[in-house]
This record gives sequence, structure tokens and C-alpha cells, in this order.
Amino acid sequence: MKKRIAAIISVIAVLSLVLLGCSNNGGNDGSSSTNSGADNAGKVDDNGSKASQKITIRFDPQGHLPKKPDAQDPTEKKVLDELNKEYMDTHPNVSIELVKVPANQDRNAWLQARMMAKDAPDVFWLNFEETWNNYKKGWFLPLDEYLEMPNPYNDNQIWKDTFVPGILDSVRAPDGKLYDIPADGVGVAIFYNKKIFDQLNLQQPKTWSDFMDISAKIQQNGVIPFAFNMVNKGCCDAQWSDALIHNQFLIGKIDELDTDKNNRVDPVEIAKATQAGMLPNVEVLKQEFTLMKEWSKYWPRGFAAKYDKNEMFASGKAAMMFGGSWTISELNAMKVPFEFGSFNFPTITEGTASLSTETGAKIYGPWGPGQWIVPGYLKQDDPDKIKAIIDYLMFLSKPSNISALDKETESEPNIIGAEAPTGHEVFQEDIPLIVIQHYQAFLGKAFSDKFESALSLYLSDKLNLDQFITQVQQFYKQGAAETLTQQGQ
Repeated sequence: MKKRIAAIISVIAVLSLVLLGCSNNGGNDGSSSTNSGADNAGKVDDNGSKASQKITIRFDPQGHLPKKPDAQDPTEKKVLDELNKEYMDTHPNVSIELVKVPANQDRNAWLQARMMAKDAPDVFWLNFEETWNNYKKGWFLPLDEYLEMPNPYNDNQIWKDTFVPGILDSVRAPDGKLYDIPADGVGVAIFYNKKIFDQLNLQQPKTWSDFMDISAKIQQNGVIPFAFNMVNKGCCDAQWSDALIHNQFLIGKIDELDTDKNNRVDPVEIAKATQAGMLPNVEVLKQEFTLMKEWSKYWPRGFAAKYDKNEMFASGKAAMMFGGSWTISELNAMKVPFEFGSFNFPTITEGTASLSTETGAKIYGPWGPGQWIVPGYLKQDDPDKIKAIIDYLMFLSKPSNISALDKETESEPNIIGAEAPTGHEVFQEDIPLIVIQHYQAFLGKAFSDKFESALSLYLSDKLNLDQFITQVQQFYKQGAAETLTQQGQ
């Protein structure tokens, strides 16, 4: 009896689809065909939505996820809900379903499980460096061909031409392909307590020498100059310092290293240069980490332990700290009892370090919440959905839309014509971008873990400079071999 009922239901379902196809398509059978221009079912219309089939795009928007105010974060996020409503109103066959990945979730473990089960969100967030580590597994959809298409929401300009210059190349994987749409990013700066600076008649430092001088004066007045933290969820003060100092020895001098000529030294280039004996530059490392050791005397005594540097800064115990674009909203949420400002990392002069290029550097990159990645398996499993996904992402990258999203998250839009949030002038300052990332993004996790452990020992006087450099040289050799093996080179 059950089999007969199931058979009857199947027949009814088939007849219903046939009738629906006839009514919607003027007698066409309703089947999807890439060869027939007459078929509509299964195809995507000019607006990116399927003509006769509902498409649900599951989207993990990370920091753009709408939220209500709460005790920890009194800000409200609602722009994405508003934009999704606008999009779905004009694309009635498309539904946007937001996915929240728990903050304490290991995204790599989560992603691996989702890819194996083919149930990842249709668009998800991941830092672009992780695509470099995993693209060979087929997890991510190459997006180059879609970036060559006109964006109907931005005057039909070719999509790739609407991004700020250089930002797409910065996320390009070692195979030369783009797996990440970097719609927004973040910058890094030094935040300072204006009250303390005014009381001590201090100015924003422009050079390393100025930086050390004001740090000494702050310390003499019983305040911790810089709330530096080696351990804070694995990020970021030590890594940022490495990038900001090291790059001042490299900017303008990377021709031999930059073999693909994208004005960046990427992991494979680092590995090949290491095997060719060009990296690491021992003299540069010695000068860099001599400066960092000098600076460390102005950090809290427990800088190698885990503590809340935002709280130390907000309470007035420390005069300066590293922060990013997002730090503005964090400090505003904490209602700090003083006015704060920010400045870019000081320039290292030849008088301070003989190998310096005397060119300042800043960290700015596509690490914002608008890093959009599409699962690779959709190319085979649901190619029509990709068309709708791309259209939706083009809509979100419209200048006014990404401006509104980034105003909520205090992020920096990477779309030409979009506006950065108020108070973000420091991140827009015309200073050269770093051309090589910090040690954490060089040669794999094992390399970065060993590097950071040795750096902590050196800064804590448990290794001298020569011992530290010797270990770093070994880490480079091991990391280079592992990186090239992983990349099949």
C-alpha cells in the first residue's frame, strides 16, 4: 500500500511540474538547458535570480551579522538586514539566509567538516591567507572569471575595476587565482590617550627616536607607555611590530624577491628566496629586533602574559596601544573617560638603523568582515546558484552599500567611490603599504609558532640576539621546505 501511495504521489508531482512548465514557459518543458535559449526554468534572469525556482543563498557575514545591543557591545547592526530586504524585494526568487558561526569555533576545523559534508554556507568569511593554505583541496571557487563581468549595481563597470588598486592582487593565491572577494579591510595604527599627551606636552611621534623619547617621558611620570601584549588570542602586537619594522628595511628593495611583480613578497617567494640564500637577511633581523628589544622596556612587566590591553588603556594605566579599525567602536563602547587619537607607526631613520630605507610603512589589508568566499563544489553541484551568488555580492559591493555596512563595523571599504567611516583618516593616510606580511603569514603555522616562542624568549632575556637569530635561520629553512612541498614545488 505504501508503495502504491508513493507511486501516485510521484505521478501527481510530475504532472504538476509539466503543467507548471507549460503555464510559465508557453509550452516549454521546464527543464534546464544550457543549449536552449528558449528555456527559462533553471536559468538565471538578468537580475541574477532563477526564473522559476527559488534560490536560497546561505551567507556567513562574520562581523556584518545583524545584532541587537547587548551588555558587552551596545552597538546595533541592522544594515545587512535592510540590504537583504531590498535585494529580495527586487529578486523575489532569491532568499538570503544568514548563518552565524560561533565566535569560539575553530574556523579551520569547522570549514573542513563543512567541505567534507558539502554543507558550507554558499558565501562564507575566511581570512585570505587561509585560502592560500587550502585552495589545492578544491574548497574554494576561483572567482577571476566573475570579476571580469560588469557590475549592474555600479554603472556596469567591470567588477574588478571597481576595487581600490592593488587590493585584489594582495589576496591572489600562489597559483595566481582569486578565491576571495576583498570588499573591505582594516588598518592598524597606534592609539593614544590625548589627556596624558596634553598633560606632558607631548606630540605625536614622527620618527623612532621621537617615539622612544616620548615613551621615556611617559614612563618617568608613572604611566606605562605602551600596553603591548605578546599573547592575545594569538594576535597581534608582536606580529604587527614585526611587519611595521621589518618592512621599513624592505620597501623599494624587493625586486629580487618579488618574482611575480605584484609588489608583494608572498609565501612561495619567501620560501624560494630562502632556499636561494637571500632570506632571511641576518643584518636586517639584527637591526629590527634590536629596536624591538629597546622598545620592550616601555611595555608592561607582564607583557608576555595574557591580559586585557584595551582595559589597561581605557583605565588610563597605559598611554598608548596598538589597535585596528575596529578599535574605535570598542573604545567607544567602553565609554573611555578621555579623548583618544591615533597615529601611524613612526619612521625609522638611518641614524637609528643604518639599513633602514627611511620610508614609513603601514598595515592595511583585506582582513575586514567583507571577505567573501564561495565553496568550490558548487561549480559542479549547483552552477546556477553561483550566478545568483555573484549577483548578490555585486549588489553588496555597490559603493553606497559597502559604505553603509562598514560604517557599522568601523571597517575600510575597498570599493572605489565608497566612503570610510568618520574618524578613520589615520588609515587613509598616504603611507606605503607593507610589502611582506609579518612572520605569522610567512611559512606556515609551525614556522610562526616557533618564531613567536623564540621571540618571547629573546624579549624576556632568555635568549641573546645571536641565539635568537640562529634559531630563526633554522625556522626559515624548515618552513621553506614545508611550504614548497605543500605547494607541490
